[in-house]
Amino acid sequence: MKWILLCLSLSSICQAYAAPEIKLCYEDVSVFPWIIGDNKGLVITELHLVEKMLNLKFKLIRLPWKRCQFEAQSGVLDGIIAASYNKDRAVWGVYPTKNENEIEIEREYRLHTDTFFVFTRKDSQIKWDNKHFENLGKNLVGVQLGYSVGSDLKDAGYPIHASFTAAFDILKELDFNALNVAVLQNHETTKTLNEHPKLKNNIIRLKQPFKVADQYLLLTRPFYARNKELSKSIWRAISEARKSQEYLKSEEAMIGKQD
Repeated sequence: MKWILLCLSLSSICQAYAAPEIKLCYEDVSVFPWIIGDNKGLVITELHLVEKMLNLKFKLIRLPWKRCQFEAQSGVLDGIIAASYNKDRAVWGVYPTKNENEIEIEREYRLHTDTFFVFTRKDSQIKWDNKHFENLGKNLVGVQLGYSVGSDLKDAGYPIHASFTAAFDILKELDFNALNVAVLQNHETTKTLNEHPKLKNNIIRLKQPFKVADQYLLLTRPFYARNKELSKSIWRAISEARKSQEYLKSEEAMIGKQD
């Protein structure tokens, strides 16, 4: 009953603040389990549930992640899918908060949470102690192009190497000794290593995570200004979709039962 009342309430808000098809961008490489192909992945499942709940339509567009952000910043798109907090993105985009005048992001409205780990070759002396790199020397840290961990590393004073979007390409650089260390998304990288035994035999994941990052539907400031109530309804619906039985079953099928 609670679910039905929520859907009816959110649908009525959506009808009162009708908007055209909402153009959202997601990246064009696999980020298991969230994005695993065209219109596939847990984050896509979430958004389709939101469409049903609010009786609206998302136009989902796949582009390189860097271009997703550029097109949103330029006003071509209404938002980007699965964006962690980044101060540069916050200039042109709006993250969900509970109340309009609050600055603190409401993590209840996240799409999901990602964990990023440090990966090295087995023979490497580079270590991560949860706060600092040890034995990094002059090595560049490999990151995926356009990912917020790149900004985190630069802010901490570490030099980065960001030439590729796919974790697989960066793992190959590690394997070929073109890189000695990288910070990558956990699920996708672990899946890639399991699929490529040669890489798995040479590369390890260090124990301490580099970053745990909530991922949000980031809406552009112009879209939010035109559709404040609709934007809030979408974020609330994302929270409910993430807790729904349909979503939880899909999540368990892909990555096992989560706490």
